[in-house]
Amino acid sequence: MKIGLMHNLYGEYSRGGAETAVNIMANNFRADGQQVFMITTRPKSGRKVEIMNGDAKIYYINSEFYNLNKRSRFYRALWQIGNIFSFRKAGEIKKILKLEKPDLIITHNLMGLGFMVPSVLRQLNIRHEHWLHDIQLLHPSGLMIFKREQKINKPTAKIYQALTRALFASPVKVTSPSDWLLEMHKQRGFFKDSEHEVRPFIWPKTTIQNPLRNGLAKNFLFIGQVEEQKGIFLLINAFKKIKRPELTLTIAIRGGGGSLEKARAAAGTDARIKFLGPLSYEETEKVKAASDCLIVPSLCYENSPTTIYGAQAAGLPVIASRLGGVPELMGKDDRLFAPGDENDLREKILLMTEKTGA
Repeated sequence: MKIGLMHNLYGEYSRGGAETAVNIMANNFRADGQQVFMITTRPKSGRKVEIMNGDAKIYYINSEFYNLNKRSRFYRALWQIGNIFSFRKAGEIKKILKLEKPDLIITHNLMGLGFMVPSVLRQLNIRHEHWLHDIQLLHPSGLMIFKREQKINKPTAKIYQALTRALFASPVKVTSPSDWLLEMHKQRGFFKDSEHEVRPFIWPKTTIQNPLRNGLAKNFLFIGQVEEQKGIFLLINAFKKIKRPELTLTIAIRGGGGSLEKARAAAGTDARIKFLGPLSYEETEKVKAASDCLIVPSLCYENSPTTIYGAQAAGLPVIASRLGGVPELMGKDDRLFAPGDENDLREKILLMTEKTGA
């Protein structure tokens, strides 16, 4: 079977967990003997087609999506309108699909590739399955922040949802790693005639197994983008107030982050806090081997964070904010804290230094 995957960022342009999940999916398909190709975006430079891992093709569509966060709010608003009705990108994608003749297309995040893609798939009578990663069909930012939940219910957001709902229609199948995210879409009338499935990501086995030393955590780890909505300042402030010199906090940067210098300033002269990166996925695996506990302090509603999957596969317990689909992932040794609550986060960190499995 020939399978095409479509996601807005990939490879060197990866920023977060969705890209990691798509890459793992591609590798799993190839390991099963399927033919795989990728359609993604890149800034306006470079070749249109590359070869990944020796045989599978990556097709690039020129898009400003990668650098969109550097543009003004007015420009981004105009860009979003063009992204919804991008006939140019739809035409380019149609040519690729006619050339490749896939049996199945699995779409992921289409922001930057254009929301005309599902209609192209219907025109070509190609089986279409879709994976949900965030709320970008409900709001163009793709983010819902704690205590700002009403943004997806504003009139402009409802107009946006009406457009994306009509353009997406009902793929044959829609899969979400969390029940929370799937319900968010179903409640707003999305995918009425699709088959629905809640399926956690299939995470690769890891050789890293690092159970807590004597059941006590000393080395804490954050992996992700250094942005305010990821709770990085909440974490730094909570950790600094724990006056225990034997504890450390490593901030492993994945995908960069516009708030890095502010985060360094917030850490100040606390020698227990160190920054590493930006790191590749493989490099973060090595960092886990020297850590005792992962902290996911997000202020944004997460779907099913891949950092949690990776930590659990490596035997690391997790402390995470109680938002979105995160509670669905928690294991017996993991701890949830109230989102945005610095005191509760500090208490959960201290709990991990005292005992586990309670």
